[in-house]
Amino acid sequence: GVAPTTIKRWDILEAKAIFEVPAPAGKTEEGEVTIVVFSDNSLEYNFHIHNLNPGDVLTSAHIHYGDAGSSGPVFIDLNPKIVGSGGTGVIKNLRPGQIDSLTNKPAYFNAHSSQAPAGIIRVQLDKKVDFAMDIPLSGINEVPAVTTTATGTCMLRLTEDKILYSKITVTGIETNDTLRVAHLHKAASGVNGPVRIFLANSIDDFGILKTATLVDSLYNMVKSEPMYANAHSKLRGSGLVRGQLR
Repeated sequence: GVAPTTIKRWDILEAKAIFEVPAPAGKTEEGEVTIVVFSDNSLEYNFHIHNLNPGDVLTSAHIHYGDAGSSGPVFIDLNPKIVGSGGTGVIKNLRPGQIDSLTNKPAYFNAHSSQAPAGIIRVQLDKKVDFAMDIPLSGINEVPAVTTTATGTCMLRLTEDKILYSKITVTGIETNDTLRVAHLHKAASGVNGPVRIFLANSIDDFGILKTATLVDSLYNMVKSEPMYANAHSKLRGSGLVRGQLR
């Protein structure tokens, strides 16, 4: 018979814990993934994690539907043969729809472990994530500091095509207060600075994934300059909770 040809190859993609949505707390694991899809509807893959915690054990690996800011359903269970901090496998008889999704739609690879059952490393297959951060937000980071029961998280994922995926979530806000808006501001820790990117335009934008295409200056700012995320409320118009990107 004729040897199958390669339909698509993802070679040594960099997978990281921070690319998980949300990122597993306290995890900094990184690794590489190679996936090859062949013309006979088969898929071969291998992955390895460099700094897996000695007490952690890999349990599974999948390909999921989902863009860089989302966690989506499994559509290929890779069922890996796990050896130490890596795994390999071959999947046969993929359906044409699975191959079409894998090559044309937002999808990601991830591996799961006993210490991070929701996912220990992840990488997008449709495009590269350039910047990823889950930023804790608190009143004490505001300038001046705010005393509040509210806390929050700002999830940011920025892809190479300059799309910012964001979700800002605030919980524990006082019953007499209401969330209003949230932004990324340009300023270092301990200083207030101007709004540069809107993350939430109203209370309805909190807790849902938002996407925005950034101009080059803002894309570079998110990747490398002093910035902070904060949420503003009715009673705390200048800022309720805040956290630094850097």
